[in-house]
Amino acid sequence: MPDLNGGHSSIIIAGAASGIGLATTRRLLKEWPNVKIIAADIQSGALAEVEKEFGKERLLILKSDITSAEGAAKVVESAATWANPLSGLVVTAGNSTNHASLELTPEQWKEVRDCHLDGHFYMNQAFARHLVANKIDGAIVNFSSVAHIFGWPRRLPYAVAKAGIDALTRTLAVEWAEFNIRVNAIAPGYVNTSMVINAQQAGYLDPSIIDMHAMKRFSEPDEIAAGVQFLLSNEASFITGEILTIDGGFTAKKIPWNK
Repeated sequence: MPDLNGGHSSIIIAGAASGIGLATTRRLLKEWPNVKIIAADIQSGALAEVEKEFGKERLLILKSDITSAEGAAKVVESAATWANPLSGLVVTAGNSTNHASLELTPEQWKEVRDCHLDGHFYMNQAFARHLVANKIDGAIVNFSSVAHIFGWPRRLPYAVAKAGIDALTRTLAVEWAEFNIRVNAIAPGYVNTSMVINAQQAGYLDPSIIDMHAMKRFSEPDEIAAGVQFLLSNEASFITGEILTIDGGFTAKKIPWNK
């Protein structure tokens, strides 16, 4: 795993082209000068700008689809060819839908399930296979959501997938502890990604949601990325199987309260 004292390492970030994945890519490149990042996504997004800033020798951009075992294995193979040793994996790739459960089609259900559950499992499996085969220690950070602990109308596939990622994370943490592979997840609350900002501006997001946070604001992507960095680091060397909630007191507040 990355050495906070400046050791060399390579980290795969799946879903790196936007939002939390992009913020994590930037943070790790900035905070860990000797670390190389393999940024995998179905689109390049703003990664070209990051490449200009940090250089091609530190950032490899891969166009990829991780919803299949073959796609995930190809990402790991390409990453290992470019920059060994691999020691970190972050899976932020995800999507969502907005449909009443009675109207949800099989295609809509499968689209979200494939991206979240299949994508997480296949990437975790391909990465761990590489580590075990090469006798390398490693750390994985998956992405859950606060949606795993409450009923979220019209977001059934998303909430179910995130609960599944919790189970996947804990189970793999137990199975892979013998190989010195740590597996954790982060459950963010509302984050000021472009998707959330656009939803607010279009009037699709209830403004009262901000007041549901104890801290009266949404998080910035880099605040979530800071949690990723911690879980990858040696400072989290005895943490595995945990779901770290970063939500500004959203799930803790429960009831409306104003001083």
